[in-house]
Amino acid sequence: MNNNILLIYPRYTYPRKNPPLGLAYLASFMRREGYNPMIVDLNIDNYSDEKLSALVKEFNPVVLGISFMTNQHGECLRLAELLKSSLKSACIVAGGPHVSALPEEILKECPSIDISVIGEGEMTFLELVNTVNSGETHFNHINGICFRDNGGIIRTGARSLIEDVESLPFPAWDLIKVEKYSVFSIEEGDTFALLSSRGCPNYCIFCDSHTIFGRVFRARSAQNIFSEIEFLHGKYGMTKFDFVDDMITLKKERVLELCRLIKESGIPFKWMANARVNTIDREMLQKMKESGCIRIDVGVESGDPAVRRTARKGTTNEQIINAHKWAKETGIQIGAFTMVGNLGENMESVKMTAGLLKDIGEDVMISIACPFPGTELYRTAKEKGYLKITDWSRYVTSPTYLKDYKPVMVTDTMTEKEILDAYYYLHSFFVKKKFQARYGKYFFMNPVFMKEWLFKSNGQGGLLRKTSMFFNLVKARLTL
Repeated sequence: MNNNILLIYPRYTYPRKNPPLGLAYLASFMRREGYNPMIVDLNIDNYSDEKLSALVKEFNPVVLGISFMTNQHGECLRLAELLKSSLKSACIVAGGPHVSALPEEILKECPSIDISVIGEGEMTFLELVNTVNSGETHFNHINGICFRDNGGIIRTGARSLIEDVESLPFPAWDLIKVEKYSVFSIEEGDTFALLSSRGCPNYCIFCDSHTIFGRVFRARSAQNIFSEIEFLHGKYGMTKFDFVDDMITLKKERVLELCRLIKESGIPFKWMANARVNTIDREMLQKMKESGCIRIDVGVESGDPAVRRTARKGTTNEQIINAHKWAKETGIQIGAFTMVGNLGENMESVKMTAGLLKDIGEDVMISIACPFPGTELYRTAKEKGYLKITDWSRYVTSPTYLKDYKPVMVTDTMTEKEILDAYYYLHSFFVKKKFQARYGKYFFMNPVFMKEWLFKSNGQGGLLRKTSMFFNLVKARLTL
């Protein structure tokens, strides 16, 4: 039996590189089941096509898995063709949020991909690898996949969610080069990405996380999370981590217990998390601060309540204001995710966002609404003819990620130009405060700012492009 499994994460355009946590979980799970996984993250591992082909031939995996996001689509197809030509015997399996949303389409688009996995991958992938290793060529008995059969494509029944997420082993951190990632942090040093739960019960129209994890909230216990924290501290000396859950704060008692465990450890951990403004209060934030929390990021999206209702955000201006107020009172830095170009939005809505946050916002992050497959936003945009771009590699949320960026969609209330103008207009209010929050009051004298933003050549472009963006900010502020 061939126990080798190769898991690949394609290159993507975002300048900040996060570890492929999903593949690390999958690798750890498969290793526990007796397999020998290898992870290749092409954003970190410097493989040419020739070197990657040689690796595939030498490692000779029985199954080769590729996980990718929507904007990695083109690179995934290219890699699949390359790898199939390198090792025709390997079964190539694709997964991730894009595949989970469009599992049949990916097989039609790429003959080199044999099977697509829908949703959580651990149990499905294990059954697939066992089936391939047994020599079987039929996969009808495996739920949660699409596969080819006699020139057609068969989609099997839905895969049940993993109820006990604590039954999964910790991610295989030893299979990725931890020190080479750039997980967002407001301090120097390696920051680890932790996942404390799966599933979000909310229905925001722009979010695609449910395509993988569903809408049932399945939480790890505080003790289980802390055990991973202790493990990472012991093995890697970890003192900084970021909870990348959709929202760790849904269950207050769990958060308070976790904070107690972290605080009582006596180790000076510093950590960050995502939260919803309607799931936090002053007591929770105070306990988080006492245990080392230095930052939370919340989804504001818009200062216009009507836009938030259309987006099914389920939050109020009062909750947004209180979240910022309580975070400042407890000494936790707060970041606010906002977007422009959502359904029903216009320039007055954008000005309402500026008005809501200009006095309370610390680090306001602005994106352009992007209709990712699997979201209600995508279905609406497709039905109403709002989609202007069909090249999946262009499905990013900011002009900083691509040259010659254009919004993926327009709406019946905003044109392409108006959306871009709104993006720069909103940025003009917060760019200085953002840099001050991240790099200090005199950020322009901070060598980290100079290194990471001003002079670093990455997906955000060089100094000339950044200068052009600055002028766009000034122009938008003066003309709108």
